[in-house]
Amino acid sequence: MNETVPTFFAVAMGGALGAMLRFRFRFLTQKLKYSASSFVPNIIASFLLGFVTALFADAFFAVQSWQAWFYPFLAIGVAGSLSTFSALALEMNENTKKLGWQKSIGYVVIVLLSGLTALFLGLYLGTSVPT
Repeated sequence: MNETVPTFFAVAMGGALGAMLRFRFRFLTQKLKYSASSFVPNIIASFLLGFVTALFADAFFAVQSWQAWFYPFLAIGVAGSLSTFSALALEMNENTKKLGWQKSIGYVVIVLLSGLTALFLGLYLGTSVPT
């Protein structure tokens, strides 16, 4: 990957966008009985990462000049800051206190399986885009 100033700037801008979206999801899930603010962002980020990775693996997208900054913007910046393991770990701790460890582990399993499903769906759809 080309580590140029525009690429670093693209990662920073994508990270800012992903962080703002994650912050917004925190407020949308405030009133729930359990802590779930990372569920939707993790699923969106997993799908986005799969889709973008498959899309840029295609020869047409891989040779485009904008690929040098657009892939890092989406995959590393947006998806990376939108989906964080630390937020999931904190939610598991909060859910364990509120609901018990069995439900907390069940929540994490659901998040992981949903994330993998979203990633595979993104990979599939990314390879299905006509060039």
